[in-house]
Amino acid sequence: MHKEELVFLHLTLFHVKRFLEDAGITNGYFEEYEAMGIQPVHIHKSKNEHKKAIFLLCKGLNELLGERDHSDLLANPRLREVINLVEVQAH
Repeated sequence: MHKEELVFLHLTLFHVKRFLEDAGITNGYFEEYEAMGIQPVHIHKSKNEHKKAIFLLCKGLNELLGERDHSDLLANPRLREVINLVEVQAH
């Protein structure tokens, strides 16, 4: 994967993280990522650093989804808005 593609993936996962945090769905899942101090806008960082950031974001998302009751996630008003929007667009 090219560095530009990795940075784009990093940015996409970063936005998912931010969305979940804005929805109040956090519990330290992204502490390792935050400790790295690398964000998608840091394009001067190496390809390997962005790969590690992507790995840590995926790890945090996996922990979040693995530990939580999914009905609780679906009851979240912010997530319901997105789900409803996706359902409308699918029809």
